[in-house]
Amino acid sequence: MSLPKLKLVSLEFASTWNDAQADLCVVIADEGDFSEGRVSSPALAKLDADVGLVISELASLKDFEGKWLQAAATLSPSKTLAKRVLCLGAGKKTDRSPARARQIGVRIGEEVAKMGAGKVSKVVVNGSSRLFTDVDLAAQMAVGVRMGTYKYPSLNPSDDAKKDLETPAVVTFAHASASDAFRKANILSESIDACRLLQDGPPNIVTPKYVAENMSERAKAAGLKVEVFGAQKLRQMGFNAMMAVGGGSANEPQLVVVEYVPEKYTKTIAFVGKGLTMDTGGYSLKPAASMVGMKYDMSGSAITLSSVLAIAELKLPVRVIAIGALAENMIDAHAYRVGDILKTLSGKTIEVLNTDAEGRIVLADALHYAAKTYAPDYMFEYSTLTGAMVISLGHVAAGVFPFHHDGIGALVQKASDATGEGVWLLPTFEEYGDDVKGTLADLNNIQNTAGSAGSATAAQFLKEFVDGKPFAHIDIAGVADANQAIGYPRKMSSGYGIQLSVEIARLVADEK
Repeated sequence: MSLPKLKLVSLEFASTWNDAQADLCVVIADEGDFSEGRVSSPALAKLDADVGLVISELASLKDFEGKWLQAAATLSPSKTLAKRVLCLGAGKKTDRSPARARQIGVRIGEEVAKMGAGKVSKVVVNGSSRLFTDVDLAAQMAVGVRMGTYKYPSLNPSDDAKKDLETPAVVTFAHASASDAFRKANILSESIDACRLLQDGPPNIVTPKYVAENMSERAKAAGLKVEVFGAQKLRQMGFNAMMAVGGGSANEPQLVVVEYVPEKYTKTIAFVGKGLTMDTGGYSLKPAASMVGMKYDMSGSAITLSSVLAIAELKLPVRVIAIGALAENMIDAHAYRVGDILKTLSGKTIEVLNTDAEGRIVLADALHYAAKTYAPDYMFEYSTLTGAMVISLGHVAAGVFPFHHDGIGALVQKASDATGEGVWLLPTFEEYGDDVKGTLADLNNIQNTAGSAGSATAAQFLKEFVDGKPFAHIDIAGVADANQAIGYPRKMSSGYGIQLSVEIARLVADEK
């Protein structure tokens, strides 16, 4: 069974408001656009006139004052440019950030999805808010619209659901500076959708082989070089650690390598992602409640393999290697056990003290392969690695552990600031590394000290397999799904990491 395609809205951009009547006009306004129950901003007054002065009416009733995410909807008088008007508040003029702009877009998308193709097929977005008039922030708003309309498609869709997919609503951003920023928004949205569909897919469908085939098809269509290593090849190559983790599953491990090589480049980046399409914990079995949502344990691979598609379409001048390390952590007679000692691709050995600390074992082989095969200038790795990260940062930011390069943490932070994809830089004290040193093997797969910093010791473990390359471990355990940060829908997958990766690639491409 394959997953259906998804596209509930089509984003378009125009420098002026089309004269043809829209089903819905969305107007974005700041608190500062109002004074004493009336519209005080000339820009908003112009939009107010276009929609029959309904904004003034809402303001006089104190139904709409531009406060953050305040919403007021009304019918528009006949012969105006829209049948319905939805006013959305952007808060104070100082509240300017990519995440806040994206959150406005999410709210628009949710409203459009709620109305459905039967009621709304043409939407125009306009506004006086600085979150709209700034072209880059407006582009983030456009990304949010696609995020807000996203809904994991039913495997047995109703006739109405099929109609919504066949006739997606057209959302037009009426922006005086319509530019490349909006083209980029569409490209990013396609990759975010691809990522989220993989994340949300049920594990009986989204197996390692399914992800490998799905992403290979997309990458080849984009003209990228793709290699997929199945179980037999991985054994021959020496991916013993990865094969041990996947040994208990009928769905064998897969390693997907997608390579983007522009005509001109000076730097090479490797993005490596953890791809556990289901994680039961193995013989260190998770409690039933903790097993719910473990299909999201492949989010790192979904991010890396989807990001390279956007990077390639944007034609960024940087070589990118995207690797998805895909496996299932299940139980049967062939499953790996507590006490096993595994020889990794690097030659280093790992003693297994907990089979539920499997992601770092899979990544040990994948990271070493990336470092040795491609000698990248930078390595960035995404993984839903530790529950400790959720305890540390909740569901609002990823933890970043930088190694072997003074500026790599700052680079990730700069990408975060530009995109509104939250990160927090965390310490990499050598003492954390001491806590994963082994007795019978080179390393233990969990820390020796009970209750110590689980995220930090896991990061130190991974650092042992990057061959000294500049490396940032990005723990997305709290943000891959159920993301609670401003700028994200609150349900299902988040698509976090696509924009961060693309911006990282852009920053590296700009380095001299």
